[in-house]
Amino acid sequence: MRLNETEMVKLLPAWMQEDGSDKGLATGCDIISRDAYARLKLLSRWDKIDQLNDAELDEMAWELNIQWYDSTAPIAVKRAVIRSSDRVYAKLGTPYAVEQIVADYFGTGEVREWYQYGGQPHHFKVLSDNPSLVNSNLDLFLKLLRTVKRRSSWLDAILICLTGEMFLYSGMAVRDHTQEVHVMGSDEIHIYHAAVVHDNNRETVSIGTDAAVISD
Repeated sequence: MRLNETEMVKLLPAWMQEDGSDKGLATGCDIISRDAYARLKLLSRWDKIDQLNDAELDEMAWELNIQWYDSTAPIAVKRAVIRSSDRVYAKLGTPYAVEQIVADYFGTGEVREWYQYGGQPHHFKVLSDNPSLVNSNLDLFLKLLRTVKRRSSWLDAILICLTGEMFLYSGMAVRDHTQEVHVMGSDEIHIYHAAVVHDNNRETVSIGTDAAVISD
C-alpha cells in the first residue's frame, strides 16, 4: 500500500463506514497522508542538493517559493540559498535574514542596527568584506534586500571592511653637542662633546579600510 493511495474509510470497520463524522475524519487523514507523501519526496531531494544541476535547483527553488533566489547565480550559491531558505523564511524581517542572504551570495555579512552606531530608529547598516557588494552586485543586493528586510527598516549604508598586513619601519636619531671653554693663562681650550644614537625597528601592522555607499 502506497501512502499516497490510502483510503482510510476502507480500513474502518463496517459499522463506522456509514457514519458521516467517521467518513469525514478518514477523508481528512487521506489528505494529510498525501501531503506527507509529497513532502517525503521533497526530503529525498534535500539530501541530493549537491547532485542537482542548475535546472533542477531552479525548479526546486520555484517549488519552495524562495523569493530571494537568483537563477543567474553560480550553482554553489544556488545550493547555499536553498539550504538556508527555511531558516530565512522563519526569520524574515530580522537582521538574521539579511545577514544570511549576504553570506549566501557574497561570503560574509553583518547587520549593525541603529542603536549600535547612534543612527535613527529603524535604520541599519550592512558590513561585508566583499567589494562587489557596492560595485557590480549593488543592484542585485538591493533587490534581494527588499525581499527579506522589514518594510519599516531603512538601509543607511553598506560598509566594505578590508584588512591587510604591511611592514612598518621606524627610525630614530639623536644628536647632542656641547662646547666648553676653559681659559688657562692667555690661551683658550675648546672641548667639544658629541653623541649620536641610532635606533630602528620593523613591525607588522594591520591596515583596514572602510568604503561606504548610502542607499535606500
